[in-house]
Amino acid sequence: MSALTNKSRKRIKLECLDCGSSFDDDYRKKHEIKCHGGKRTKVKHFGAPDNPFETSKRNNKNIPSSVVIEDDDSYNVDNDLETVCNLVGSQNQSKNSVSIEKSLDSPIIEKNELHVDPKLPINVDIVETRQNSEKIEDEEITWLTCAGQLKLLVNEVKECDFLLDKIKTETFPNPVLFLINSVQKVRTIQNIAEIFLKNASDILTRTTSNNLTDILYDQTEYNSLINHDPGKREKIVTSSQRHYLISLGPHQPKLTSYPKNESISINKQRQFSSRWYIEFPLLEYSIEKDSAYCFVCFLFPHGPDREFSDNAWVTEGVRVWHKMKSRGKNKPGKLSEHFSCSAHKAALRDYCNFMKTSCHIDVLFDQENREKSIQIQHEREYNKQVIKILMDTARTLARQGLAFRGDSDDKNGNFIQIVELLSRHCGIIKTWLDNKPMRPYHVTYLGSKSQNEFIELLFSETRNRVIEEVKNAEIYSVLADTTPDITHQDRLAICVRYVNNNGKVKERLLEINECIDKSGFGIAKNIYDTLIRNELDPNFIAFQSYDFASSMSGQYHGAQKELSKLANHHIPYIPCQAHRINTFLEHGCNASVIILNLIGNLESLYVFFNGSTKRYGILCKKLSEIEGSLQLCNLSKTRWTARAETVKAVWTSFEVILETLQEISSSNLYDRNTKSQSLALFKKITTFDFIVSIMFMKNVLYKLKALTEKLEAKELNIIDASNLIEGTIKSLENINKDSDGLDTIIDAALIFSKKIELDPVADFNKNHRKRLIPKRVDSNPMTQSDFSLKLFYRKEFKQVLDTLINLTTEHLKITIETFKPLFNIFKMPFDKNTCSLENVASAVKLFPEMTNSAKIHDIDAIHAEVEILLNQCDEENLINIFEKAELSKSILPWANRICHLALTAPVTTASDERTFSKLKLIKNYLRSKMDDQRLNALIMLSCEKDITDSLDIDDLVHKWAKLKH
Repeated sequence: MSALTNKSRKRIKLECLDCGSSFDDDYRKKHEIKCHGGKRTKVKHFGAPDNPFETSKRNNKNIPSSVVIEDDDSYNVDNDLETVCNLVGSQNQSKNSVSIEKSLDSPIIEKNELHVDPKLPINVDIVETRQNSEKIEDEEITWLTCAGQLKLLVNEVKECDFLLDKIKTETFPNPVLFLINSVQKVRTIQNIAEIFLKNASDILTRTTSNNLTDILYDQTEYNSLINHDPGKREKIVTSSQRHYLISLGPHQPKLTSYPKNESISINKQRQFSSRWYIEFPLLEYSIEKDSAYCFVCFLFPHGPDREFSDNAWVTEGVRVWHKMKSRGKNKPGKLSEHFSCSAHKAALRDYCNFMKTSCHIDVLFDQENREKSIQIQHEREYNKQVIKILMDTARTLARQGLAFRGDSDDKNGNFIQIVELLSRHCGIIKTWLDNKPMRPYHVTYLGSKSQNEFIELLFSETRNRVIEEVKNAEIYSVLADTTPDITHQDRLAICVRYVNNNGKVKERLLEINECIDKSGFGIAKNIYDTLIRNELDPNFIAFQSYDFASSMSGQYHGAQKELSKLANHHIPYIPCQAHRINTFLEHGCNASVIILNLIGNLESLYVFFNGSTKRYGILCKKLSEIEGSLQLCNLSKTRWTARAETVKAVWTSFEVILETLQEISSSNLYDRNTKSQSLALFKKITTFDFIVSIMFMKNVLYKLKALTEKLEAKELNIIDASNLIEGTIKSLENINKDSDGLDTIIDAALIFSKKIELDPVADFNKNHRKRLIPKRVDSNPMTQSDFSLKLFYRKEFKQVLDTLINLTTEHLKITIETFKPLFNIFKMPFDKNTCSLENVASAVKLFPEMTNSAKIHDIDAIHAEVEILLNQCDEENLINIFEKAELSKSILPWANRICHLALTAPVTTASDERTFSKLKLIKNYLRSKMDDQRLNALIMLSCEKDITDSLDIDDLVHKWAKLKH
């Protein structure tokens, strides 16, 4: 064998992303078989960085991981740690100690590691779990931050030289393209400059204020005093306070017995031990809070390497005594972990510099330290710009409902290709991708894991805003509906309707999830659990709205009844008005045989032409030659009101359709079956029944279509909706009563029939001949009433109209009964008699029992406010009433709440239907394996575009950096 063959291969340490185990690369297959059943798992290089804001400091080839401040004596913090501790300890020895504790430290064997579950649900905020949890502090802006921004600004300005060189060297320069690129670059420079100027101004203001504070504080010795106990100690404001604390040394009281932490097991270390002072001289103890602190970290809490430090050692204190010395086998305790961490060493370095006899300004402006700090800040600002662009790209794809991958090859996905597109026009992204080989582990944050992190952050922020708005509204309504997805799973969309702080009605998607149990209780339980999961109180549900399916609307076991039981209060149910109108239209069409045949013939006509590209092509060619012609539309099987477009298309292009059917039936280019179908359709649509029916239904369908479209508007309130339905009923009643108008439609059909060479009377007599009564029933059958053409069709039309009017009227009465007090108060035209004290009292009872509005007893005051509000509004417009109520909410608060109650009542579940439209676009056959959490996030980002567009990307980038730490 050659020497090259004998040379052992260098093993690479890998880390499993599924279980967190680490192993050599040659053990990967065995690990997958042993731990994951042979399933292929994702891995990364052990210790690979997650956060570019930290790796920019630790992993830069030209920058050491820690900044060492040197002077003539080549001072080193780590080497002189013992000297510093002795110095602090000697200062503290002069204080009187109470006694010396003689208890022994108990060895602790318990795991207490910070762990974030990679399978954590998307709707759960990822937070760091500590004994003393605390909020993430904002990043501190220093003069070094400004220096880094200035360097980034200089680099952007240098890129302008490329534009100038290009315009100089090109043979045929494009001035328009040059100006566009120049404007874009100048705007980028302007944005960076504005951020720099703002930060610099803030720092100058703060510096001037701090200098003035130092002068004022130094004028008196009293102001320099600060409490020695770290539990009572306030934040250090001046340098004199820092000097004063250093002169006192760490607060290390030695008590005979320290308080015990009752939350710790009795067989473990339950109290502080003064022996720890010897091993850790900078350790402090607070008698006030019975907690441990770090002396130097309190003196210097901010600065380099302390962006993600554990502030518990500075602010709240640490008192998990059983984990102070050890946390298990080969696991260092909290004391060893903190006093050896980079944040503590950085604070200790600042302490040493502060205690030097040389001038502090000279140390601060050390050239090597300054250059390194500026380079670090520059890389941090650059990385922020990159992550900002990547997250904004993810937001754009999510709001548009587009796939992130879109291809079987991960490197050819939409997200990566959009970033590649940006890199060809954006220098920041181009540099980021070009420098990939120079970064440790070649990180780019373009993979699926980073994409999911961006989606999670965007979704979490959007969802939190929706929840916050609902909570501020006090009361809200629930809207729900189900539909099957591409994988044949039932999806339950849950939306909420509320009035925001500006008095505007909002309908927002709360969640869409799988509905396994479609019974009334199962749906209600799903809705209830969703509200609890999103921290919304079911006690504040004012109304609920679903379609009229028995599982939803059942009075005894439907979702409306079961949800009231789960919420422990009666929740009024308002059925979806658009769904009911659609159902009534279907029943109306079924009331007449000729209208039912019309619907069937329209469907057959559409199927015939769309079933063949050849037949469809000849029809389109003929339609294109006629101005104003319309393409044939499919008849919706569920939305009957949408069939108005189909009727309109057939009626507008009727003559062209007849000509096409004749040509197909007589052409030798088609088979016998096709010609037979064409001839049959021609005969069906050239009957007088078809012509007169389509002319009648054209008007009726468009009236109901216009009504449905208005009912589906989010801003529409239930009172205006009732008025619209009532107005449509009156319009249908007028048609039904107007026999002359129906005769006019029949006369028009007669004229049109003669135009296409159809004898309407002969056709009528053929299909609807007069049936004589048998003589055994009537001895004079010839004396029966005359059976005329117009009488027959008027009868058929009236059957349709009577069914529509009766069903809609009955439904309207039942619906109004649900919110009758509100309807009586706000019904137009306004009447003082309907705005009675009894109606106002009944309206107040519609508020959920647990709300503050339901607990008021001064009905007279509310009645007076409502009367004042109505008297201010001369115009008969309910929208203006609600707008004035919002403007006068400080003067008429209870009247405004009554208006909010009326606006909160739902009209339709159209928001759920719109969610289903997004579901079909997002979860298509190419993305059918998407998990529920990601699906819910993408649908919400796509549905709530206004919130998605208003998200602060800078804030999200900062949160992403914190979570990655």
